[in-house]
Amino acid sequence: MIPRGMVAASLGLSETTDALPPGDLPLDRFAVRLIGYLSTPDAEADTPDAWTGAVMDALIADDPDLALAAIRAGAGLPGAAVLADPLAELGASDPVMRDRIETQAGDDADLGALVSAIEG
Repeated sequence: MIPRGMVAASLGLSETTDALPPGDLPLDRFAVRLIGYLSTPDAEADTPDAWTGAVMDALIADDPDLALAAIRAGAGLPGAAVLADPLAELGASDPVMRDRIETQAGDDADLGALVSAIEG
């Protein structure tokens, strides 16, 4: 789960805002929406899921383990290849995280496929 407060902060909103649904954001739901957003022909377009890019950027910067968990939640879904870019950014953010990604990719074929796409 992505804490509601983190989602709000990444979007420049107050934690008490009514603009977000109540409760924390399930990783699987976030992953589906992120894949949808990253799959748009113009990822800079203002789409209903554009907020997911800001949330992923915040996760990479502020909670890399949660960012990796979100990517892993989507790695086996249709269209998951688009998650290679945020995964590459995450790996580039910190050598320790890069090692963690490599280790987890050895145990997770879907994550391994994303790592291979980056290295390929």
